[in-house]
Parts: sequence; C-alpha cells; structure tokens
Amino acid sequence: MTVLLVLTLIYVAILVITLASGLIAIFCFLNQARANLKAIAAGLKEVDTNVAPLSEALTAANNGLSLVQADLEKTAENLAIEEAEPTRSPPATLGA
Repeated sequence: MTVLLVLTLIYVAILVITLASGLIAIFCFLNQARANLKAIAAGLKEVDTNVAPLSEALTAANNGLSLVQADLEKTAENLAIEEAEPTRSPPATLGA
C-alpha cells in the first residue's frame, strides 16, 4: 500500500509541476502580447497625430474636384451623344 501511495504522490507532484510550468509560460506570453499591444497603440496614436493636418488639405482638394465633376460629366455626356450619332460625311473642300 505504501508503494501505491508514494507513486500517487510522485504522480501528483509531477502533474502540479507540469501544470504550473504551463500556466507560467502562458502568463509570460500574455505579458509579451500586452507589451506589443501597448507599442501598437502608441504607434497608432502617433499616426493619428501626424495625419490630423491632412484633413483640411484633403477637404479643400475634394471641394475642388467636386467643382470639376459636373464639367467632366457633361463632357462624358457630349462624347456619348457624339458616338451615338451616325457617321457624317466630311465637309466638302473648296478646292475640289
């Protein structure tokens, strides 16, 4: 009976050590992930700070392009009408 008790205690000790080492490894990896996420968050804040001045410039560019849009749409309509018309014969030359 004592041999079985000793073997059981050894098994339990090995099991506890294995589980503890696994949990410690998980804890270390989670700490590394937390540090990486903090670095990513800091980088994103820096990007947000650097991009903020672009908002005004892009708004102005968008407004300018919106003004040109109507003219380009009218040109596209005119080209579509021109392509839809049958081919006209070239005008007669004066010298012929």
